[in-house]
Amino acid sequence: MTPLNKDIIVINDKKDIDGIDGLEYFYSQFPTNRNIGISELKALMDGKALIDISDGEYIHWLQLDKSALKFSKQILENL
Repeated sequence: MTPLNKDIIVINDKKDIDGIDGLEYFYSQFPTNRNIGISELKALMDGKALIDISDGEYIHWLQLDKSALKFSKQILENL
């Protein structure tokens, strides 16, 4: 499966970043807690977007595309 956006990378742990070429000069900060809760998940499932402003400089836009919404809703229907 090809990702929709090659600039959004799925990782298991922040240590995984060390193995990705080209990121050695990126500034990064990692929250100590997970940062998508039920409210944010519900918003995504409603087709809304999340914006991450945690770095104080850039707005990072996150939103499910139509195929991701359809896939998620199919999973929920089969529970």
